[in-house]
Amino acid sequence: MRGSVRTLSLAALAAFAIGPATGAATPEDETLSRTIHRELRAGGSFFTAPERALVERKCGYAPGQWDGFEANISNGVLTCGNGRRVDDPEVRAMLRAAGPRIGRRVREVMARPAVAAAIDRVARDATERALRQVEARHRD
Repeated sequence: MRGSVRTLSLAALAAFAIGPATGAATPEDETLSRTIHRELRAGGSFFTAPERALVERKCGYAPGQWDGFEANISNGVLTCGNGRRVDDPEVRAMLRAAGPRIGRRVREVMARPAVAAAIDRVARDATERALRQVEARHRD
């Protein structure tokens, strides 16, 4: 179970590409976020049709309402967009089955040249900002 949660957490992190520690998103951060988001979604839903139907049923969504990506899963508990919390054997089994598949997709996407290049740009930008801050502090 823990691996599924970690995989889904990684997917969520990759999908939203958290901005820099300063809290101020740079254009490069936004580009990285859009690139990861686009690449993750290009492969279709993270979940199979039966898995999506299960989430829709458990969450009380209308068929086809859930996009198959946005999921808040913590410690095996699915929290639906409407606030409903689902923690049952059926959902836990689905998460165990989906976790490795989602993890593979995330790893593949993160290794793609467009994503790697965007990550490199963000890392260079963050390094340059940090060096400028250190230099400014030492000038004072």
